Amino acid sequence: MNTPAVEPLLKSRLLPRFTFRFLFLVTFAGAVLGALVEAAFTGYTIAISLLVLLGSGLSFFVVGFLLFLVQWVMAGLQPRRDLVEAGSPFADGQLPPQILPPTDPSN
Repeated sequence: MNTPAVEPLLKSRLLPRFTFRFLFLVTFAGAVLGALVEAAFTGYTIAISLLVLLGSGLSFFVVGFLLFLVQWVMAGLQPRRDLVEAGSPFADGQLPPQILPPTDPSN
């Protein structure tokens, strides 16, 4: 009988798959952040400045995400208009006619 040496992996739909490398990197980043917070509370200026840098970068992305959410909600409340212009070549759902013939890629 010809049986496979390794059973095929089936994707689990319930639990995400994390590699050990990813988990070690997350743990290492948490340890570095914890050491940075401890050093900042001790009074090291460089640690305080690095935490301010990380906090301002994080706040930049949080504010951007919140602005996106506000615009997304406002766009959902507005009734949708037909965005197809009358003279558009895509108005009928077809591609516009080709002006130049396609080139042969083998040349």
